[in-house]
Amino acid sequence: MRRSAKFRYGCDDYAETSVPYRFIRRSALRSAVFGSRSSEGADPWTCPPARDRAVVSGLVTDVGPEVLILQTAAGEQRLALTPRTRAWRGTAVSPTALNHGDHAILRTERHPRADGRFPAERIWAQIGRVTGTIVEVRGRELIIDEGPTRDRRVAVIEATSLRRVRVRFPCISPGYLIDVIGLRKPGYLLALTPATAQPLYRSNRPPTPPLVNGHPPRQVSGTATWHEPGSEPPGLRGVSYPALDPETGCDRPDRPDRRSPGPGQQDVVDPHDVGPGCVQLPYLSVGSAVSIRNECAGTTAILPVTSCGASSRLFCDRCVQCGTSPRGRIADLTMTAFAELGGNLDDGCFNATLAVSG
Repeated sequence: MRRSAKFRYGCDDYAETSVPYRFIRRSALRSAVFGSRSSEGADPWTCPPARDRAVVSGLVTDVGPEVLILQTAAGEQRLALTPRTRAWRGTAVSPTALNHGDHAILRTERHPRADGRFPAERIWAQIGRVTGTIVEVRGRELIIDEGPTRDRRVAVIEATSLRRVRVRFPCISPGYLIDVIGLRKPGYLLALTPATAQPLYRSNRPPTPPLVNGHPPRQVSGTATWHEPGSEPPGLRGVSYPALDPETGCDRPDRPDRRSPGPGQQDVVDPHDVGPGCVQLPYLSVGSAVSIRNECAGTTAILPVTSCGASSRLFCDRCVQCGTSPRGRIADLTMTAFAELGGNLDDGCFNATLAVSG
């Protein structure tokens, strides 16, 4: 694999074992041994060159009426702006309202202009998301546990958004679930809008899924969401899967903040201990391939399972972007994968169908 330019082209050396590489190392090793399993001709295990991506992320270094300059992992990129370009920075704004140093994720149009530039279709600046169980409430400040493999996060609900959030999450108390989208700030998320509509129940008592005769179906429908990269490599295309095989799946680290809740804090619920969640999914391992279809945009991609999304099984919400999806989250995508499939990050979800590839 070290000698194969196919696996290194456009990416870092997958043979390394430090934290950023562990998300893609196993799938790359599997592809090196067994080859690509994509029926569409594209290799889901490799990292495409930045110039071929429909989604680009980086820091804004300059913006004008017709061009946006981003500093990305692949170097400086200039992207054309048109009157059709839509931007978000807490709310819908003009692309010229983006600030120097903003972290932006951008989806381009599929076809270049005559000058060879790919016009920007959508831009999201400083967008972030916090999803999990409320551990502590201090006025409008929430301490939220996002699952056994992620650190706790702080979300501060913006004063004018509190009523809107309460419509979707009526019980903002320890032990209940929350999912909000907002602006990234140093050390916290300024929550501006609820990501989905969550039924009212405590996180340790999710509804029981309907019984399934025989094996779980290889194709299921539900909600696809996205998560912030955390320690994942920028631009990673992958899926945090809610039902990793217990033998080889999610780590369950014995973190100190999960052992002893402080005064007024809620004891943390381990998603592994609440059963299968709201939807029956087949067990998979990291490196497996799944096919995700965005039913709203009509796009499909084969993506590798790159990490554990056990906390998604706690949510029994629906997505209503194009009709009403069945209850339950079936995939928690990286930001790049979500945007490439046509999802709008400020919407929070899309109606999806998942099928096990191969």
